[in-house]
Amino acid sequence: MTFYVENAMKDEIKVLSQIDKTSYVNLCKSILDLEQNIFFVGIINNHGRLVNFVKKQNKMTQSLESMDLDMICMQARLYMSMQSDHDKNLGRFGHCITEREKTTMLTIPTIHGTVLVISSNEIDSKELVQKIFQVTDNSCFAQILNPC
Repeated sequence: MTFYVENAMKDEIKVLSQIDKTSYVNLCKSILDLEQNIFFVGIINNHGRLVNFVKKQNKMTQSLESMDLDMICMQARLYMSMQSDHDKNLGRFGHCITEREKTTMLTIPTIHGTVLVISSNEIDSKELVQKIFQVTDNSCFAQILNPC
């Protein structure tokens, strides 16, 4: 997978890095291991497609069919894209917490794609978001823009 950054001034596209599938899986596993009540972690690309994911086998994840998952990913990416329309006036979009009757969904933009996390409602979602930021900031992906 190749990531691009657009230079708005020149409309040029610059290739930042080649990320292999193993790196995605390792990042997803690192996030999944943060809390016992996380069921699913995936990385969504700019087109709303699931690049890679890890999940725990339980009743909730078994009920997520491929079509449902595809729709959730596309909706999450579309929501983020729509929110970025307001960045100039309201500030940059940080993350989205969607609480449902049975689950909580976190949508977090990162430099390597959108992180989608599905967990139980028993989790402190704001604390989990901070933990995820730490994992993504300390990952190899963060070094693309800020090499050590």
